[in-house]
Amino acid sequence: MLTIAPIALEDRTDRPGRSHRSPWKIAPIAIEVRKGDLPLTPPFTPTTPTMDNYPPSPPSEPLGSGEEEPGEQFPTLKRDLSLWAVICLGINAVIGQGIFLLPGKAASLMGPAALLALALGGILCFGIALCFAEVGSRFQSTGGAYVYARETFGDFVGFAVGWMTCWVAVLSWAALSKGFTNVLAYFLPVVGQGWTQMLCAAALVALLTAVNLRGVGTGATVVKVFTLAKLLPIGIFIGFGLFALEPSHFVPFAPQGIAPSLADTTLLLLYAYVGFETLVVPAGEIHNPQRSLPLALLITLALCGAVYMGVYGVAVGTYGELAGSANPVAEASSRFLGPGGAVLVAMGIVCSVAGTNAGAALVSPRRFFAMAEQGHLPRILGAIDPQTRVPHIAIVLTGVLTLVLTVSGTFEQLLVVGVLARFAQYIPTAIAVLVLRRRSQGDRACSPATYRIPGGPLVPLLTLVLCG
Repeated sequence: MLTIAPIALEDRTDRPGRSHRSPWKIAPIAIEVRKGDLPLTPPFTPTTPTMDNYPPSPPSEPLGSGEEEPGEQFPTLKRDLSLWAVICLGINAVIGQGIFLLPGKAASLMGPAALLALALGGILCFGIALCFAEVGSRFQSTGGAYVYARETFGDFVGFAVGWMTCWVAVLSWAALSKGFTNVLAYFLPVVGQGWTQMLCAAALVALLTAVNLRGVGTGATVVKVFTLAKLLPIGIFIGFGLFALEPSHFVPFAPQGIAPSLADTTLLLLYAYVGFETLVVPAGEIHNPQRSLPLALLITLALCGAVYMGVYGVAVGTYGELAGSANPVAEASSRFLGPGGAVLVAMGIVCSVAGTNAGAALVSPRRFFAMAEQGHLPRILGAIDPQTRVPHIAIVLTGVLTLVLTVSGTFEQLLVVGVLARFAQYIPTAIAVLVLRRRSQGDRACSPATYRIPGGPLVPLLTLVLCG
């Protein structure tokens, strides 16, 4: 007689640790054939058991997805940022209060020909963004330039980049919170000075900190609302202004010539595009970051460039006394939108600065979290709330530090460090493009780039020349 022991399935789903294998363990099959049993001839033929007879394994998430798996002991960041949310983070970081003041400064340097410098500055900054796009397409973890520097050059360089960007992020947010009170004073003069200004700035920081503690999706929603709120008045200004252009305002096109001041004006206007690098920081909470980050970077810079060109072109074509104007967009809008134009622009400025604050509140804590996750800061800053799936300790710390600086008012002289911090991100990232390309050719452990800059090493090398 032929006896076949039943197959035992051992449930392994309750075992701790991360695993991407099937949660079922198949026990060995015992087959005993005794002499005198029925001959093994057709129609009976022994067969080898296959997995078709057993329950299918549950689907698994790829490593670094940010989603918790069955049996995982610790909470992970939740990938709740869509491509649109990441683009909004970039727009908020690039387009701030400066867009409403930029035309007066640019016109005083080159007149209408500053359009050329504005376009050239955008192209140069686009090259830097391409470097971030290629390197960012290799990674899924939170940290941005800090992660790129650490993985490419080691812990020392990574720590230096991360530490500098962490503190500059806090200093910048403190400055932005005070800047918000300055623009809000157009409608509420009482918040423009004294203890009421300090109280208003502190309240803004505390409110945005509380919002981001509720979840990254909640923080992203606030960012998206302010993005639309800032783009709406700008869109109205450009849309209506195109029908009010005076061609005579573009003549002469370059009253002081193009060559003498093109380089200086381009470098000045180049800074109007910086800030895009912040959108790569929360990569650990972005849906498919290796695809979303390159797209978000390119879309953000293209959209911001179009907005800058549109605003400057309309300002030149509608306001003949643009050069040197302290509030050029408001004065230009009053020419074709009437008295309500200045109010519209003032509302746009308030929403723009508020949106920049919202973006800083979301991104800045992730810088501290990324360093803590790798042991470069106390591990407690890498803690994740099991309910909201956000780095709650890092969020609270960032909010407290910003509040202290905002209330003390002793940070403004340190903001010059922000310029160094930007180059501390741009230069290592440009070099990382070349290093990681070479490393990926012989190292299978190096993650492949899902986006590659065309032109070989040309763009990274030009970026290094520009930053140097």
